[in-house]
Amino acid sequence: MSNILKKLKKPRPKKNGLSQEHHKEGNWVQLGPRFIAEKTSDEFQEVVFSYDFKKWEGAIPIKLRYQGFDARQRDECYLINYFYPHLNFQKHENWKINAQKKWENQTTQTYKVFKALLSGEWECRVCGPVPKVNPQAASRIRDIKKCGFIIASKRKSCERCNKKQMHDLLIMANLPNEITKPELRKPITPELVERIMKVLKLTECVFDQTRTKKELIIDHKFPSQRWLEPESDNNMSMTDDEICDKFQLLSNQTNMLKSRECDRCVKDGLRGQFLGIPWYYEGDELWSKEFSDPDGCIGCPWFDIGRWKRELIKKTTD
Repeated sequence: MSNILKKLKKPRPKKNGLSQEHHKEGNWVQLGPRFIAEKTSDEFQEVVFSYDFKKWEGAIPIKLRYQGFDARQRDECYLINYFYPHLNFQKHENWKINAQKKWENQTTQTYKVFKALLSGEWECRVCGPVPKVNPQAASRIRDIKKCGFIIASKRKSCERCNKKQMHDLLIMANLPNEITKPELRKPITPELVERIMKVLKLTECVFDQTRTKKELIIDHKFPSQRWLEPESDNNMSMTDDEICDKFQLLSNQTNMLKSRECDRCVKDGLRGQFLGIPWYYEGDELWSKEFSDPDGCIGCPWFDIGRWKRELIKKTTD
């Protein structure tokens, strides 16, 4: 990394920025290239932060979709001045303690992947600790991001594999509040979870199979990939019709299939197919609405899988 890094000019100390001791010899930070994580819109800046006795080779966020964070118009020194003290090794243990308190259930596969990344260093997806707990970790990493944590992902040369592999880095810092949008995803209480499961009859909608609550995921029909504003509140006063209009039940596997189709739609403007069937009861494969307009999803099989199947049956039996 050192051969591509440049030294940042020493900024003047600011009232709420880095103190003079952080600028020793003007080499407290080095910058590498910016990069966009594969299959996402998340953007990062590679950095090397030098502290008293140790260096941290990592990255700081520039743009994060799930957190509503966008600092692309901010001065470079602003981000350095914010993240440098927050990522000091001396603060890691306290950050870990507070972060673990956010996990109510520490037996899930998602939590196990999170725990495997607690080194705060780049971890290889092939030979690092992550594949030991989950060899297919991409969806778990996405779920960790949805919980508000910052993870950078990039292909890097692995010293153990001696190959270029995907690496993940859990960045042990919170985001600056002044440039972070409100949380887009609203909580669902345990009581409402029970009610949603009952209204939707514990039925996974792709294969119409009744499953246990632990095997099901409550899916928002309008995918979060297209949210620009916080969703409406999820509360016990929702009617059964409102629940059916907003949610459907998927398994881990079918939720992953939908997520991949929605990611591709956001990236390429091509709506998803259902198990290879290129049919839409309204519109065609091209996304035709504004980015965050739910009407653009109508007719896509993954938006409302139950309705899509009913419409297909009607079409083929007319």
